[in-house]
Amino acid sequence: MKKILSLILCCAFVLSFCACEKMDPNYGKSSQKVETKQDEAQPQTVSLPEIKSDDEVMPTYFDISLYDEENYADIYLGKDFEYKITYGGSNITVPTSYKNMIKDGWHLAESDAYNEDSQILVGKSLTVDFVNDYNDVITAVFYNESKASLTLKKCPIVKFIVAENCSLVSNSAYGVFWLNGISNDSAITDVVELLGSPSHFYRVSEDKYYLDFFITESDRRSGITVYVDTANDQIDSIEFSYY
Repeated sequence: MKKILSLILCCAFVLSFCACEKMDPNYGKSSQKVETKQDEAQPQTVSLPEIKSDDEVMPTYFDISLYDEENYADIYLGKDFEYKITYGGSNITVPTSYKNMIKDGWHLAESDAYNEDSQILVGKSLTVDFVNDYNDVITAVFYNESKASLTLKKCPIVKFIVAENCSLVSNSAYGVFWLNGISNDSAITDVVELLGSPSHFYRVSEDKYYLDFFITESDRRSGITVYVDTANDQIDSIEFSYY
C-alpha cells in the first residue's frame, strides 16, 4: 500500500514540474537573423555646371557672362520700344505699306524678279529694293500674313535693310541713316551704348559679327540686327523689323 502511495506522489510531482516549465517561444525557429532588403537609394539631381559663351572678342563691348553657349541672353528691347528711323529724307516706320513708300518718294528699283503685282504666297516673303530721287537705296521685305495669295502692293512691309554704303551717289546728303541715334558712322561701342547689350550675337567670320536686339522673347523676328566689322569698329549694315 505504501509502495502504491509513493508511486502516485512521484507521478504527481513529475506532472507539476512539467506544467510549470515555460515553453520557449522561439523553439523550432532558426536563430539566424534574416536581413531585410533596404530601400534603394533615390537618384539625386546633379547640377551640371552652366555652359557660358566663350567668345573672346565681344567682352570688349559688353559683359558676356550673361550669355549661354549659343550666345543668347535674357535681354530685350521691350514691347514699348519705338523705332525712330530717318533715311533718304524720309521718316520710315515699320511695319508700313507699299502705298506709304510711294507717298514718301520711293519707287521699286527696276528688276525682272518683281514688280508691284508680283504674287506672294501665304506665309511667304519677298525681298525688293526701293530707290528715291537721290539714288538712295533701301531693301524692304514684304510678308503675306493673310490666308490667301496677295500681290506685293497689298502686303505689309515688315523689314528694312540698310547697308553702310547705302547711297548709289557718294555725295548724297540723304545717304545717312539714323535709327534711334545709330548712324552709318557709329562705332560698335555707340551701338551698345544706345541700345544696350544685345539679346544674341553671332560670329560670321574672323572679324564679322551680327548683334540681335529682340523686342520680346516671344517673337525673335522683331527687332534690330546690326552687322559689324570688329577689325574696323564699324557698322556694315543694319536691319529693323516688326512682324
